[in-house]
Amino acid sequence: MNIILRRNNGGRPLVPFYRTGRLPGEIDSLAREIWDGWKPPQLEQVLVPHTDIYEGKDELVMKTELPGIDKKDLDITIEGDWLTIKAEKMEEVQEEVTHHTRERCYGHYLRSMTLPYPVDEAKISATLDNGVLELRLPKAEEAKVKKIEIKAQLPEGESKKKVLKPDKEKS
Repeated sequence: MNIILRRNNGGRPLVPFYRTGRLPGEIDSLAREIWDGWKPPQLEQVLVPHTDIYEGKDELVMKTELPGIDKKDLDITIEGDWLTIKAEKMEEVQEEVTHHTRERCYGHYLRSMTLPYPVDEAKISATLDNGVLELRLPKAEEAKVKKIEIKAQLPEGESKKKVLKPDKEKS
C-alpha cells in the first residue's frame, strides 16, 4: 500500500486516502496481479477431431481433420463394426520464452464410431494429406445391395389364359 502525504495549504480539509480518478486504475492493477499469476490446472486434454462421412456406391468415405499429426503418431483400428482413430499431438517445448497467446491445441485425439455396415477389411485404404485423414472403407460383399431378378414362368410374349369351367348343374 502506498502512503500519500499531502500538505494543506489552507484550502479544503484533507480526506485521508482519497485519490480522485485513481480507484479504477488500482482495481485494474490488482486484478491483473491476481490473474497474471494464475495458471489453469493442466489436465490431459482429449480432442475430438471434426469428421465428415459419406457413402458412395460401394464404399464409405471418411475424412477427418488432424492438423499437425504425423502418420507415425496415428493409430487406426477396426474391431468388428467399431472404428477407432487415435493420435497424439505433442506440445512444442521452448525454453526461456514468454508466451503472449497460446491457442493451439495439444493432446490426444480420439474418435470412435460404429460403422453402418460390414466393410472389407482387406481393401481399406488410408491417406494423410495436409492434415486430413481420408479412409476408404469398401462394403463387404454381404453388405452390398443385391438386385433380385424376377423370372417369368412362360416364354416372353405369352400370357396365361384363364379357362372358365362351367358350373355344375344345380339339381
